[in-house]
Amino acid sequence: MKTIRRYWRIIFPIFFIVLIWIFSGVNGQNSNNQSSNFASAFGMTNAFARKLAHFVLFGALGYSISSFVKGLHTAEYPNITLTIYPIVLCVAYGAIDEVHQLTIVGRNATIGDVSIDLLAGIIGTLIYIIIFCFWRRWRIYRQLKRTQVITQ
Repeated sequence: MKTIRRYWRIIFPIFFIVLIWIFSGVNGQNSNNQSSNFASAFGMTNAFARKLAHFVLFGALGYSISSFVKGLHTAEYPNITLTIYPIVLCVAYGAIDEVHQLTIVGRNATIGDVSIDLLAGIIGTLIYIIIFCFWRRWRIYRQLKRTQVITQ
C-alpha cells in the first residue's frame, strides 16, 4: 500500500510540471487568445487571468511537491525539509519556465512571473503543512479517543 501512495505522490508533481510546460509552449497569439477567452468568461482582465493561471498552477505544484517530500521523510511534524524544498523547487521551475518562454515565438519572460510563482509555491506549501498538521492531530485525537473507550 505504501508503494502505491509513493507513486501517487510523484504523479501529481509530474502532472503539474508537464501541464505548465505545455501552457508555456503555446505561441504568443494562441496563449493570448486562450487567456482572453478565459478572462471574458469570468469577467476579468486578460493580465489578471494570466497571473491567476501562474498562481493556481504553481500553488498546486507547491502543494504536490510538499506531498511528495512528506512521503520521502517520516517526520511526525513539518520540518525544514518539508518547508524549504518545495518552495525552492517551485522557484527553480518558475525560472526554467520563464527561460522556456523566451524560446517561444511571441512570448517573453518576466521577473514578476517568477515572483508570483514564488508566492504561489509558498502558499501551496503552507496549505499542505496546515492540512498535514490538522490531519495528524485529528488522527492522534481519534486514536486516543478509541484507546480511552477500550480501556473504560
